[in-house]
Amino acid sequence: MDNPENDSQGYVAWNDDDARYGGAVKVIEQEVSFLKEKRGKVDKHKLKGIALSGGGIRSASFCLGVLQVLARENRLKDFEYLSTVSGGGYIGGSLSWLWSGLWKQKRPQQGQQEKQACTRTFGTGRDDFPYGCGERNSSAPDADMNRDQARLMRHLRQHGKYLIPGKGIGFMSFLSVLLRSITMGFVTILALVSLGFHLLHLTPVFDDSGLCMSYMLLAGFAVLIFYFLALLIYGLLAIGYEHKMTLAYLRRRRWETWIKWPLVVALLLLFVGAAESLRLLLEQAVIEAGGAAALAGSLIAWFSQQSKATSYLKIIPRSLVIYAGVLLMFLGLAVLSDQLACWLLSISNAEAAFNPGPLAAHAGVVAIILLSAWLVPVNKVSIHRYYRDRLMETFMPDVCDVLVGGDSFVATAANQTGVHKLKDTLTDSVPYHIINTNIVLVESEIAKFRGRGGDNFILSPCYSGSNATGWRQTETLAGGSITLPTAVAISGAAANPDAGVAGKGITVNPFVSALMAIFNLRLGYWCVNPAMKKQKTNPNYLIPGFWGWHGSSKINEKSSFVQLSDGGHFENLAMYELLRRHCKLIICCDAEQDKDFAFESLANVMEKVRVDFGIEIELDADDLTKLQYSVDEHGNVTYAESGYLIAEIRYPDAAEASGKLVYIKTTLPHDLPGDIIGYRRKNPDFPDETTADQFFDETQMEAYRILGKHIATAVVGDGEIAW
Repeated sequence: MDNPENDSQGYVAWNDDDARYGGAVKVIEQEVSFLKEKRGKVDKHKLKGIALSGGGIRSASFCLGVLQVLARENRLKDFEYLSTVSGGGYIGGSLSWLWSGLWKQKRPQQGQQEKQACTRTFGTGRDDFPYGCGERNSSAPDADMNRDQARLMRHLRQHGKYLIPGKGIGFMSFLSVLLRSITMGFVTILALVSLGFHLLHLTPVFDDSGLCMSYMLLAGFAVLIFYFLALLIYGLLAIGYEHKMTLAYLRRRRWETWIKWPLVVALLLLFVGAAESLRLLLEQAVIEAGGAAALAGSLIAWFSQQSKATSYLKIIPRSLVIYAGVLLMFLGLAVLSDQLACWLLSISNAEAAFNPGPLAAHAGVVAIILLSAWLVPVNKVSIHRYYRDRLMETFMPDVCDVLVGGDSFVATAANQTGVHKLKDTLTDSVPYHIINTNIVLVESEIAKFRGRGGDNFILSPCYSGSNATGWRQTETLAGGSITLPTAVAISGAAANPDAGVAGKGITVNPFVSALMAIFNLRLGYWCVNPAMKKQKTNPNYLIPGFWGWHGSSKINEKSSFVQLSDGGHFENLAMYELLRRHCKLIICCDAEQDKDFAFESLANVMEKVRVDFGIEIELDADDLTKLQYSVDEHGNVTYAESGYLIAEIRYPDAAEASGKLVYIKTTLPHDLPGDIIGYRRKNPDFPDETTADQFFDETQMEAYRILGKHIATAVVGDGEIAW
């Protein structure tokens, strides 16, 4: 990796001596200086921030209701920071887009009505908040909205099923994009593995009886025997070193580093031998069997994750079932690859003797496939791109079209708006937007990052990066190519290899991660490492994409490319960076799925900021109980005492005054509006319907939005909060 210490393009390394800001002192100081320039007087000891949690479109709807109340009470303008993650970023990105005015681009066919609409400006107050919050306007179809606000709100409501928005893009479009990602990976691995089998079958010991594979199996067993003999020999080698403790320790360590490789080789030989033996055994049914094995493996892995499956699999560890399912998928792929190699050999009857013709043709095809993989831009062919475009069309549309009553399904302006461009449009009342993502670091050389599986990686107008990589001025990161919709999509990239919520989940499983990486099944994004001087290199499908499927590739904080995924894979409440900045007041909207009130994400951020920054959040079990509702066997609800809590934030500097955390939770407090109660009776999982549901209709979106408004109304009336 290039040494960036003298990088003139705005690179800032992590500062080991900075205890206050966890190594980010230069970034935060320049950030505050920028805020002073834009907002006037800003006291770094009295910063305020709003945190919008993950939770998909459920979180976006709930958080919108909270923000509408803050704008209605003219409180939103007092916050210097807006920190978002995953679903909270949907609405946060939408507001940043609307506030920026960057949608006012001139288009060749812009009519007079559109030109007038493009003179509109939006802000954070009761009269100009984009989605409305002022007094009832009799000329508008919605309460608390004027005509422009009502049209924006209508666009949002009507596009809650953002992944299948219509106008030619539906489920089959999504399926086609998914198959596009899978096909490239499938073709690449099929070509490579079949070429390997082709070379194996050219040995003179191969004949119709399968003698070649008998030797492969024998070789595997031979290496396995060697492995176990080596384990026994180790004991003999240890004799005579009891008085040479340092030498014995160093030799032990070298031995334990090396001894795994004979086992790996043995298992690989046995796996290849098993695949070939299975092909010979199945003969004519090989294609059906290989496909069935791959399909069965995927079904087993999926079934093991279903709640109903737990009763049938109690005696078998779930992780073991997942491993078995993925191995079965790999076995099926190996059988298909072997059959392909045999077909190519049979064309010239070359099974028993070396014939360069079929091999050269096979190698040529593989070379063409690898060249294609080298040229294909991996970020643009994965499902990340589809996800990003659909989010952009719903939450960052061409506003002029919407304001004149059009049903905009395209978003040409936002498509080219870099995150860094928000810096030029920030006003004295608009908060500075921090978009939180996770940098995948399962192969990190630093134990803390490796144990967590990642680090918080921000994308913001001024700087982007993390402790692990350092930070770079956003306008120079990846040549300034990361747009606002791309950043929002990265922050919500829930399905990604080697990453899961707070570093846990099925996608952290190494076998599942390998399979996802091979087939490019990722919502995440390959980004140039901020520490690299050269920032214009484009990631391709082969490297780092396909190459990143195995641990030895060492994709970590020192790699040329880093993998960014859902910020919730590190911290799902978006509070980490606000606490790092010692905000005096933090309002956190927690709209993640938490039906059992485990408060897992709250516990996660409390632990991380205590370890990283020495910050304590004073919340206990009795406090959290106030947020819990319960339902008896007849469906009767015992409502929560409150929809929010106020907690003290204790910063490590004794001379510094403590802060306040207002923690707002999706729950069922008293005095809910009648339509919310009605929705709840029809949908008993409300307000914790699964995050897998990203297809909200108008009624569902409104239920969460009004719940957010209801709870936030109680918050702004609380005299304990020092605004």
